[in-house]
Amino acid sequence: MSSLRRRLAIAAAGLTVAAGAALGVYRLTDAADATSVGEAVTVYDAQDARQVAGTADDVFAGTVMNRAGQRDIAGILSDLYQVRVERSFKGGLQGTVTVSSEQGAASLSPGSSYVFATGRVPDQRTHAILLETKPASFTSLTAPVGALAADEETARRTVADYWTWAVDHERDVASG
Repeated sequence: MSSLRRRLAIAAAGLTVAAGAALGVYRLTDAADATSVGEAVTVYDAQDARQVAGTADDVFAGTVMNRAGQRDIAGILSDLYQVRVERSFKGGLQGTVTVSSEQGAASLSPGSSYVFATGRVPDQRTHAILLETKPASFTSLTAPVGALAADEETARRTVADYWTWAVDHERDVASG
């Protein structure tokens, strides 16, 4: 990940944490009856696999082994999952890794398989699912990617071929 992209990703994460903290203070002070939750700031299109791949440190297929607890960062809770890596498309992960998912996002089911796009957390032991992305579930890496694809031609690719293509053609949104 380029230095600029890493700084942008860290800034986006910092803004999310700051927004969550501000919302907590706002609620504690009863400043208004109605509040709305802010949206995460991203510099990539979370629906474009090439931009997601370009932003991620790691893109990999894995099976959720179990829920491994929670993590609290400045009042923002994340669920932790142990995931067995089946195939790495980017980043070279192997074995079992800890994946962090912001609470409020759809839960990951133990025994289910997903393609994850993650960023490395500064502790270097946890891999956080990129903001506004949802791990793509699959039953087989050789099954057609189907609805994830942007067009009919791409929809006929296998899950493995689709994510290999996305990584091979990744778009670095930080460089324009």
